[in-house]
Amino acid sequence: MKDIVKKIWKVLGSVRLTTVVLLLLVVDLAGGYLGLKGHENLFKPLNDLGLIEWIKTYGITYAGHTVWFFGLLILLFLLAVNTFVCTTNRVFTLAKFRSRFTGRLRFILKFSPHIMHYALIVILIGYLVSYLYARTYPDMIIVQGQSVRIPHSEIQVQLGSLDVQYYQGSRLKFLNNRAINVQAALRLTAGQKEVWKAIGINAPFRFKGLSFHLKDFAPQYKTGMKRRPYINLIIKDDPGMMFCFTGTVLFIVGLCMYLYQWFLLQAKEGKRRV
Repeated sequence: MKDIVKKIWKVLGSVRLTTVVLLLLVVDLAGGYLGLKGHENLFKPLNDLGLIEWIKTYGITYAGHTVWFFGLLILLFLLAVNTFVCTTNRVFTLAKFRSRFTGRLRFILKFSPHIMHYALIVILIGYLVSYLYARTYPDMIIVQGQSVRIPHSEIQVQLGSLDVQYYQGSRLKFLNNRAINVQAALRLTAGQKEVWKAIGINAPFRFKGLSFHLKDFAPQYKTGMKRRPYINLIIKDDPGMMFCFTGTVLFIVGLCMYLYQWFLLQAKEGKRRV
């Protein structure tokens, strides 16, 4: 049994598997590029429905146009496993020959590329968790003064003030009296906790593990028919975000270690030449 496990581990960590998977990824993505043209709308609901529901509906129904995506998922999984096994082998080898390193810093810096490899795996896991378990509420319309409860939570959201900035200028007259920026003040309550948050275009915020994004608002024109102020929010419950954030931090740490090691070697090489 141990011999079988060792053989499987060896195959999963081989460079040959890496080469084959990368080549297949290129072929699959090339096919996906050609198959995606004119069928982009098939993949737009993926963020809202989640991976499982999307597969049950759009994925299976239009299998001829989505088969490349299923292949992509399989190949990315194999690449992540291959990277993990290969990197783990290198880490164990480094630990085994610890005594050959004269300094502790030099030994630690040798782990920099492996930290980056593990970080990429964590980021991929984050994306998988997001597509599997994230919940999205794409249209939460809140009228000014109205309080709305977010589904599957105790959070109540109320729109307080809505500050809309309109364009007033002579260079682009066709934009006159049209909204160019907006900032809304939201009152959020969860049990006994109450906070005020500001939200705007490309200015989301997080509260109780949820992220809030501004999708639309009104009024968008200073003149014309008066409309009751409202905002339309996209609210996401994404447990994979922490994996992506952690992976990004790990990658930056590994990259900084690698650059420090490179500059250190360059400095030593310069001293030898002098």
